[in-house]
Amino acid sequence: MGRATGKGGWAVSRSVGIVGAGQAGIVLAAELLRGGFRVTLYSDRGPEDYLADRGRPTACLFGEQVVRERELGLTFWDGTAPSIERIHLDLCAADRLVLFSIAAPLRLPALAVDQRLKFAYGMRELATRGVLISVDAISFEKLDALAAEYDVTVVTAGHQGFGSTLFERDPKRSVHNRPKRNLFMVNIRDYDLAAGLHHEHLKFSFIPGVAEIFWVPFLDKDAGPCISVVVEAVPGGAADRFTDIGSAQQGVHVLRGLARDLLPWEAAFLAPAAPTSPLTWLTGAITPTVRKPVRRLPSGRSVLGLGDAVVLNDPLAGQGANNATRMARFFAERLAARGDGPFDADWLNGQFDEFWTYGRFVNDFSNALLEPRAGFQQDLLIAASRHPEIGSAIFDGFGDPAGLFPWFAEPTAARAFLRQHQVSRTDVLRYKIGVAGKVLGHQLSQRLNQRG
Repeated sequence: MGRATGKGGWAVSRSVGIVGAGQAGIVLAAELLRGGFRVTLYSDRGPEDYLADRGRPTACLFGEQVVRERELGLTFWDGTAPSIERIHLDLCAADRLVLFSIAAPLRLPALAVDQRLKFAYGMRELATRGVLISVDAISFEKLDALAAEYDVTVVTAGHQGFGSTLFERDPKRSVHNRPKRNLFMVNIRDYDLAAGLHHEHLKFSFIPGVAEIFWVPFLDKDAGPCISVVVEAVPGGAADRFTDIGSAQQGVHVLRGLARDLLPWEAAFLAPAAPTSPLTWLTGAITPTVRKPVRRLPSGRSVLGLGDAVVLNDPLAGQGANNATRMARFFAERLAARGDGPFDADWLNGQFDEFWTYGRFVNDFSNALLEPRAGFQQDLLIAASRHPEIGSAIFDGFGDPAGLFPWFAEPTAARAFLRQHQVSRTDVLRYKIGVAGKVLGHQLSQRLNQRG
């Protein structure tokens, strides 16, 4: 096979077959096309199928992932999609009280766009650049035959697709064997933004031990700019009330009830809200899983897995699309730099091990958010409520989880981090006393109201 020089100086003339046209598949195709590969993208749905599909999970890209999509020419909604430049977090008590809030800017804007738009537009754009698009459902038998046609074959079909059964669970890297949250998502319009506090930003409402609720400025396929609401309910808790939802409208009705019961300051914001369409809602649960990245087929050929096919996190940390983008970029660079070397199983596994030196931080961050906050993490959060630069450091972790380590994971490093930001233990104690006073005042007010 002859060699040609691709863009960026890579010397390649090789072919890749990519199964799955989601975030990882589209980004990988765009990256490898720039690197000089001949790319075929297989999808069980074409662009029109994606546009006609029901709502997909809310995907918010942070930091460098937004920048990279724009560099690849995959951002078609500049000026239309809401630019997310700040995050506001309310840490709440279960008895209808905001204990404290963190409000801070992001280093780089985030962007949340309907995946039905992203995947449909992405497939169409790649086709104009020379990627061969094949709308075909790939079975295990087809995959083995398909792998013979390419120098390397990559499966990116996510956890509900082909990849979930193709790649073996890795027990050394998987720490969960059941879902930690029950999930509900709905896109809403016609809400009362004037009555809502901080909904012009990405907003988090965290009720420890009960739920995490995300209010995401979002570009919806049908309604345009809107809010996508994601509820992560602790199973069996006070917010776990969406499992039997049968429609988007019913979901909004239950969401209003949740707000009245747990977040009454959100009730007026939600009172006029309606779903953006009958299709833009989801329920479910995810077991976070890391799978072995390479599968050897009966023919002896090997295929590589990327994205949710091999690294599936609970959406609580917002890392699904972000990690898929990181993985696609990493492997595109490694595949293109391979030259004429073979893409055998040992080499592919070795590349994944190298990726994991970063990827493990993504999983550690995601898994940490699923557990109760340790005492030193509570100190970091309460300090962030008084020091926006600490809040920014925490929020920027959604774009770069490695930047949170070791100070978000180790108590000694956390104390050193706080000292760097001129926050002493006495300061933290003073902040906690302020919160305790707020709680006592709230409890006294409740008792007086009950007596009245």
